[in-house]
Amino acid sequence: MSGGVAQELRRMLADDQVIDGLAAEPWAVCDRVPQAVAFPGSESELAGVLERASAEGWTVAPAGRATWLFAGHPPRGIDVVVSLKRLERVLEYEPADLTVTVEAGVGLDVLAARVREHRQWLPLDPAGSPRGTLGATLGTASWGPLEAGFGRPRDQVLGARIVTGDGRVLALGGRVVKNVAGFDVLRAQVGAWGTLGVLTSATVRLHPLPEADRTLLFTAPAKEELVSLARALACAPVPVAALELMAPGERDTGATVSVLAARLLGTRDEIEGLHRALATTVPGAQPRLLEGEASAALFRNMAAVEDGAQFVVRLSALPDRLGWLFEQADRLAGLSHEAVGFGARVTAHVAAGTVRVIVAVLERSPGWVERTITRLRRVREELAADGGTLVITRAPPELVSDVGAWGIDPGTDPLIRGLKQHFDPAGILCPGRMEVV
Repeated sequence: MSGGVAQELRRMLADDQVIDGLAAEPWAVCDRVPQAVAFPGSESELAGVLERASAEGWTVAPAGRATWLFAGHPPRGIDVVVSLKRLERVLEYEPADLTVTVEAGVGLDVLAARVREHRQWLPLDPAGSPRGTLGATLGTASWGPLEAGFGRPRDQVLGARIVTGDGRVLALGGRVVKNVAGFDVLRAQVGAWGTLGVLTSATVRLHPLPEADRTLLFTAPAKEELVSLARALACAPVPVAALELMAPGERDTGATVSVLAARLLGTRDEIEGLHRALATTVPGAQPRLLEGEASAALFRNMAAVEDGAQFVVRLSALPDRLGWLFEQADRLAGLSHEAVGFGARVTAHVAAGTVRVIVAVLERSPGWVERTITRLRRVREELAADGGTLVITRAPPELVSDVGAWGIDPGTDPLIRGLKQHFDPAGILCPGRMEVV
């Protein structure tokens, strides 16, 4: 079958736009190796591939540079991965409007370099490599510490173009901030993991590049000692750009204390004013200050905190439940191997009420799968009872397939299935990726 799918794709695209066999293995989706990988060079080529796939019943997963294919719920089957890495043009850039329109295959690093020429930036900082594409960032709705000050990917997108599962090209939203036509449909596409269409380009809002960058670092032997301070800073009437609480793994090299980092961005005068305001919120505290590049480097390093981990979950609840979330996180941190890797790191996006558990190596003694599944289900049930969620970002497929990456509420089935039927009538786009569709 592999040769058949690849052969048919080569009749539609150039030979160097299709790979299969061993060359396709790095493009596995949750360990499921596709029959072929296609690299369309234009939106029209992508539309042709999806139209044919819909007619033939080939299941398809979109990708950028394969940086997020390990994550999410395992699909029921994948015949073709379509990589948009060749769609990498800047289509329109209006510095005066603080907007830019780019194709989905543009890397976040490339986009950052381009708009920096005009002292502008896009404040999206998802975990992982900065080479990840804008399309993948939007498709997975991935975000990082800057969410506290600038919002999530849905808040940055003004418009987009997608190709539906049956090859239709749709324009959603608009190019300027005041245009909100199609806004709800656009927001539904962000974070749909490619199940409702393949994003080919997007218009995003930019921000002036901050003149100054300062991080206040508070430390304590244990993360629990920083919870009340973190909540005080989160509730202060001060617009912090990021507020992160980080506890190192038991065997992290050089890391022995927990850290609370409050990042301030703006002009130099604004930074001084914000700093004074925070000081009145936590009188007597003596944080260490990181300025400029040292502050930026700290947060770049945070983006790599999940690298090499076997198991990553996000626990979310109301921000005032941060201490309780840490208790739940510790139950999952206990899944780590006692002697291999860095152990288990626990980090919090304080303002969002989200805690990550990052396990280097899972303990895999006999019966480990059943024990881990039981613990995940119990923690998810307790979170749900409190209005919270547990999302599995990275884990062995045998765990995710059973527990579910998101644990989607069955009550949302009609809405999700209705959207799926409209945007992907044949159901070829990442079947099972969102658990219910």
